[in-house]
Amino acid sequence: MTFSSAGRGGGPHGPAGTAAPGYAREDLLAAVGLLAPGLRSAATEIEKGRSLTEPLVQAMADAGLYRLLLPRSLGGGEVDPLTYFDVVEALARVDTAAAWSVLISTSTMAITARGLPDATLAPMFRTPRQTIMAGSGPPKGRALEAPGGYRLTGRWSQGSNILIAGWVHVGCHLYDGDRPRLGPDGQPVYLRCVLPASETKAVDTWDTTGMRGTGSHDFTITDAFVPAEHVHSASDESPRRQPIYQFVGWTHVAHAALGLGIGRTAIEELIRLAGGKRATWLPGEGRLASRTTVQAKVAQAEALVGSGRAYVLEATRDTWETVCRGGRPSADQRAVYRLAIAQAMTNAVQAVDLMYAAAGASAIYAASPLDRCLRDAHTAAAHVWVAPDTYELAGRLLLGLDPGSTTI
Repeated sequence: MTFSSAGRGGGPHGPAGTAAPGYAREDLLAAVGLLAPGLRSAATEIEKGRSLTEPLVQAMADAGLYRLLLPRSLGGGEVDPLTYFDVVEALARVDTAAAWSVLISTSTMAITARGLPDATLAPMFRTPRQTIMAGSGPPKGRALEAPGGYRLTGRWSQGSNILIAGWVHVGCHLYDGDRPRLGPDGQPVYLRCVLPASETKAVDTWDTTGMRGTGSHDFTITDAFVPAEHVHSASDESPRRQPIYQFVGWTHVAHAALGLGIGRTAIEELIRLAGGKRATWLPGEGRLASRTTVQAKVAQAEALVGSGRAYVLEATRDTWETVCRGGRPSADQRAVYRLAIAQAMTNAVQAVDLMYAAAGASAIYAASPLDRCLRDAHTAAAHVWVAPDTYELAGRLLLGLDPGSTTI
């Protein structure tokens, strides 16, 4: 099954003259608070429809949430990674699909801004609604040189935001006929291409356990023309000198923020439930909160979320200060930064599992927030940036070895 691309193109969306949002941390968190009632009331619709609703998407865009990492020169927030963490975490405590949508769009935006100049980006992102991006980094496409650019064909998986995006950013290999062109290092030339989402067709594949509302369907591109100015290499070097664009890994921290937001929601829901629920067969034991086993599990979950959060913020702050001084993160800093992010997600999943088990049969219903926390936490934890392989890569760096991967 394929979806129509109507309404997802690069044309303007939303009313003209929308007031510019504030990008101070307090302003952004206040914006999340204002969006919270609408997101919560639409939670069932988002899950069943497997996508955010258009009114909510527009409201989030108008609030500036999709422009967090857009350069200030283009009207964006260009926020630091600690503020970015706080905003995604706050949004995840309201709705995980909304938080994921912002996470994917902003991380794709950061990569795009690293590679393309303002002169190219300005006409692409004239309105907040246009700024929403989908993206997939793996080189699943083939690009052939054409006059003024490239012809691109391919199929990419798990394209979060593909139903609501204005632009899509994809990885591909450059081909000469049926053979990939090799670079000086003997490896296939890897390019990143940015094109209107109207050039894509979404394929209905997103039938998942969790994160259902993210609409992360596969998508295809067939012989689309991409102007040369919309294509850049995968080099880690960026002509932008701002610290947020000088280190490619800043956006990974949002994955930790998402997981910890889910973990915090699970703890709060269990505490609410434990204050009123009584044992079914042993009413003499009183409320669930009176049980020592439940008390211990709540304390364990709190320690897991709190320690994970402290670790990731410490590692992020340390790396950020290095980059702000004009330095490059050391191998140890890179290892600890990625390790902290993966560990935060691991801690969050463990905390959710504890709260789900402590709630007993009350948690097994789809209407229970703990059910969604369980499904969403485990689904989000499958992402490559927080997958178990991260421990091996980080360990190799800490031991002074080549990690054998460009993802760290």
